Amino acid sequence: MLGNTLKVGICQISTTYQIEQNIAKAVDMVKDAASSGADIVALPEMFLTPYEPDHIRKAKDFTGKAIEELANAALEHGIFIVAGSLPYPQEGGKPFNRSFVFDAKGRVVCFHDKLHLFDCEPPGGPVVRESDIIRKGNHLDTFETPWGLSSVIVCYDIRFTPLLQLLADRGVVLLFVPAAFSLSTGKAHWEMLVRLRAVEIQGFVVGVQPAYNPDLKYIPWGHSIVSNPWGEVLMDAGKEEVVKVVDIDMEEVEKIRMSFPLLEHRRSDLYSTTWLGNR
Repeated sequence: MLGNTLKVGICQISTTYQIEQNIAKAVDMVKDAASSGADIVALPEMFLTPYEPDHIRKAKDFTGKAIEELANAALEHGIFIVAGSLPYPQEGGKPFNRSFVFDAKGRVVCFHDKLHLFDCEPPGGPVVRESDIIRKGNHLDTFETPWGLSSVIVCYDIRFTPLLQLLADRGVVLLFVPAAFSLSTGKAHWEMLVRLRAVEIQGFVVGVQPAYNPDLKYIPWGHSIVSNPWGEVLMDAGKEEVVKVVDIDMEEVEKIRMSFPLLEHRRSDLYSTTWLGNR
């Protein structure tokens, strides 16, 4: 049985080139969200650094510090934390782009390594070659919460429909998407994708972005949003740095799934989506 209500905290941080300051600010924003009653608090992709290759390489040396401080914050405030994503070092190779989830006791209950790497030149730019600095992940995980089964994917992963179908098959009702869409991709597709994926999984999707910062070379779009299972936007954080806490009624999931039983109507005699990796 799902818990009826959930308060989700969104930390739309304005990242700078000062890595330790970014970590300290992220912890402070988590505290602010917890003080406002948040049960789960989420951060953006690569919240400790701008999404620029040289700075991501530097930031991996601070990943351990960020993990420790956020684990302590989860324990101190008694909340779940979806720790955006971090460059997680690998001996002798590129880091993973890894999202950690901490439970209310500060334990890691889930992690997700970004599966799809953004090697693209979108209209309006900028050119990104993520595979130059990041290693692909190969597993898909979920985690239990008092409000239902949840999962996390990272940024570009949201564009791949089979991944969302697999999560729907597993019964996920709450999906977190730490991301760092640029101005061009954010304006074109960010809201559309979050709303569409909420409709597809018939659950809530929480998309968390860094704040707009024109002083960076890679300028984020901002506009963290939360969509309900009907594809309605419950909150748009705008472009500035902000902490928002959003009330979510988990009963909406059951209502939508009863009136629109997508899984029941699927033609499994004609097609299927199968996970071939780990977990």
